[in-house]
Amino acid sequence: MNHSSNNHPPTQPPRNGHKVSQRGLLSIAMLILSMGAFGIAALSGAKLVYDVLGNNSKSAVVVVIAQIIVIGLAYAVGWITALVAIRVYGNLILPMLINWCTWGCLIAVCYLYIEILKRMYTQPDDLGRFFKYLMVMAGGLGALIGLHLIVEDHDLRPFSLPLLLISLSQLGMLVFRDVFDTPNVKAGVLWKDVLFFFMMSIVSVAMLAHWGLLRPLREKLTNRFDRRSDSIRSRD
Repeated sequence: MNHSSNNHPPTQPPRNGHKVSQRGLLSIAMLILSMGAFGIAALSGAKLVYDVLGNNSKSAVVVVIAQIIVIGLAYAVGWITALVAIRVYGNLILPMLINWCTWGCLIAVCYLYIEILKRMYTQPDDLGRFFKYLMVMAGGLGALIGLHLIVEDHDLRPFSLPLLLISLSQLGMLVFRDVFDTPNVKAGVLWKDVLFFFMMSIVSVAMLAHWGLLRPLREKLTNRFDRRSDSIRSRD
């Protein structure tokens, strides 16, 4: 008996189910790009902080500004790609990594804050060095706030507590030096300590009070990505 069905090859399963999602590939590529850019920015920022805090730092203020701009460029690449990966492609891993990066950035900022206070206790006369301290600290705080903006509903208040404690320590240091350790006090450069104290205190209190100063920027970013996500997102 001839079975015609044996003359035909078995039916092949459809291959569409094995097709790699372009959207998934783009999400992974952006994750790698963003974390790589953040890593470059972190390493170069650490090198810059090491040079600024070093006793033999002779780099001009203009050179430090140029270095901060270049580091900011690497940070911006990581920030934009992370924002697109999370807000457009729905990457679920990046928010967790960004949260870790935010805590790491806070630790670095606190370390930088303490090291600057140790050097400012002796009230150095070098105005250029003081401007370098201000710039690297502003850069660290800017990086911290930028990471906060990437993830939706991220609470910045817990990150303010260590900064507030260090600010309180700075106040105690100022009182001790200018009231009890008076022989070496330089009244003419006291404004540096006061300026640095108020800058850090205002930023810390604003983070703790949660006044919503960053809310308009966050809402603007969310609305922009909501309107343009369809044109950016891959169909598959």
